[in-house]
Amino acid sequence: MTEHEFNYQRVELPDAGAVVYRMDGVFGDTSHCYEFLEAFLEALDTCPPRIVFNLTQLDNMYSSGIGILANCFSKAGAVGKTLSLCGVSPVIHRTLTITGVQPMLKEYATEEEALAAPAE
Repeated sequence: MTEHEFNYQRVELPDAGAVVYRMDGVFGDTSHCYEFLEAFLEALDTCPPRIVFNLTQLDNMYSSGIGILANCFSKAGAVGKTLSLCGVSPVIHRTLTITGVQPMLKEYATEEEALAAPAE
């Protein structure tokens, strides 16, 4: 993996009524990030009501990644889905706080906590 590469794995958890996106690398200005956004938006109408972005393996997030995250959050909410984050590192938490995005999102320490939280 190169320094700015981004990858993700999409895991559907029907018993939890959720889909988890496990991300790694750097969420920023690469074609992989925009491909993720396209795939996310295409799957949004048919995905379960709960969406979790697991950021445990994410090294950093740049401004374009924040824009993609905000877009995912607003599009999910518009179709009645709940998007939350888990495994947010202090660096990424600080970035989300400084940009004003963090207060919009629910954050959980682990994927298990995010999946066990009451649906909104």
